[in-house]
Amino acid sequence: MEQKEYERIARLETQIENMAESVGRIESKLDAYTANFIPRAEAEMRFQNVEKEITEVKAEMDKNDGKRRSNLALIVSVVFGVIGVVFSLLNYVTF
Repeated sequence: MEQKEYERIARLETQIENMAESVGRIESKLDAYTANFIPRAEAEMRFQNVEKEITEVKAEMDKNDGKRRSNLALIVSVVFGVIGVVFSLLNYVTF
């Protein structure tokens, strides 16, 4: 073989070694990346359980006709109104 062919083979060997190292780094990153996610079957099972809970909560809310929720909203708005008045009085007194 000629000198050019030996040089070409040497360059190809170094490129192959660099590619092998790159593939090794990619595989390690991919392993770390996939380790953070749950399997698809487990995710589907969890989502099905969440959907069941949501339908149960909606059914319970339909039974109560939303009265409890409206009462809670009224209580929260009154409490925040009182807090607003108290802070406005404190602001008026301090200045």
